[in-house]
Amino acid sequence: RKPSLQISSMCCMADTPRPASGAFPSLWKFFASDEQRQLVMLVAGITVAVLLCASFPRQEPELVLALTAAVVYKAREAQWKPSTTQKLSSAKVIPRSPRSPRSSRSPRPVKQRQANIRSDEQPKVSSPGGKSSWQAGPRTCKPSARPIAPLKCTANDWEADVDELVRQIGRTAEVDSLLQSIVDATRAAILPVIPEAEIIGFASGNPIPNKAFAMAVPEIHIVMKASSPVLLHRLESRYTRGGTISYRPDGKKLHKCAIRTCTEQLVAEAGFKFRRSAFVSDDPKVCLLVPPKLGFCTESIAIDFSVNATTPLRSETVISECNSLDRRSQSLMLLVRRWARDRGIAHAARGHLPIYAWNLLTVFFLQVAPESDVGLRPISGAPSAQKDTKAIEQSSLKSVGELFRQFVAFYARDFHCQQEGISVRLGQRAPPPAELPLNYLKSEVGSKEVGPSIEDPFEVTRNLGSGMSSSGLARLREELLRADELCSRGASL
Repeated sequence: RKPSLQISSMCCMADTPRPASGAFPSLWKFFASDEQRQLVMLVAGITVAVLLCASFPRQEPELVLALTAAVVYKAREAQWKPSTTQKLSSAKVIPRSPRSPRSSRSPRPVKQRQANIRSDEQPKVSSPGGKSSWQAGPRTCKPSARPIAPLKCTANDWEADVDELVRQIGRTAEVDSLLQSIVDATRAAILPVIPEAEIIGFASGNPIPNKAFAMAVPEIHIVMKASSPVLLHRLESRYTRGGTISYRPDGKKLHKCAIRTCTEQLVAEAGFKFRRSAFVSDDPKVCLLVPPKLGFCTESIAIDFSVNATTPLRSETVISECNSLDRRSQSLMLLVRRWARDRGIAHAARGHLPIYAWNLLTVFFLQVAPESDVGLRPISGAPSAQKDTKAIEQSSLKSVGELFRQFVAFYARDFHCQQEGISVRLGQRAPPPAELPLNYLKSEVGSKEVGPSIEDPFEVTRNLGSGMSSSGLARLREELLRADELCSRGASL
């Protein structure tokens, strides 16, 4: 059988380069231009192809077709491809200056970064070795985009300023009307998807005058209550693919799935705006904004939305029971929460204590501190209708401002969170209960210490300080010492 020829070899024969030396040098020089030389090579290629085709049988049309295509391709390329001399003649040559030695060049100026440079660092400078390094300088503070306005009170007295602030941040009839409007809008958006849902609203204070960290720690909590079978039935499309159940969520996963569905409804139907989510906490929730265009308020209000959350109800129960015993306890809780929020130590997502824990800290101080004349009795999970009449008769001895000073002094000087636990159920100073898990904090240097142990009176195995970090504990101590030092030297509110 005769060996077949490959098309690549034919193309190579048609694209034979110009011989620099060898046979027929004088004949090659006769053709001065590249076009004439390419024409000669084209004619030679066609001649070779015709001879090869004549030597093979005519029963192979594929070979003839391939050779013809190669010849046509080369002819078209020679027709449209410009010559090398034309390229060189039309090209613009720019002379390049000789490169100076590295040692003789001047250093390039360093452009200071405006967006990523930190306040405690300086721009890069050139070192003797040719490398750039950072130089540490004095720490400078840059003004924030929305600076926190200082508290403005009409009176210049500590007690009068505290009373005025408590009246501003307390719950009023206007807050109740705002809360009811938000609950109605939430109910209208969610009931078409989950008709069996129950919408409950909680307001721990007035959200309007809160400026600092008001978006991080909202005052209004909206809770949707629905049983697990109802959620599984209404949210079946969320975990069903192709008519079959891909997975069946339960517990927190089911609550997160319901929160996502309700958030989509609140944003699309009610006109709320999504702020952020907090699914890592014990009670998964999302933070939403109520814009002024809805007509509920003159500025945006932040709210927390959760499904079957128990913390808002428990906090409301503790506040109501303490208020029934002594009205100063509720005012002190408002003042402590406002101070912790403004100082940035009440954001649980950043490793600080939640607002519910600050309420229990206030109640525990009123129970065990010798300076406190409130004398609250132990608070269990079940509310009691009994009142401590002796404590109510002595309620006029100390003001809320004086109780706040003693509060910061008690936790800054006397209380030791490593050896003592906070349990309003027991109402006495003692080590943490045995059933309460401890929170071991690991610092940056590797050392470990025990964080605050705060027992939930409704769930004795739940430690509300389990989410605190080592940096959060350091900030807590720093703010307590700062507040104690300011109060001891008679600083203004």
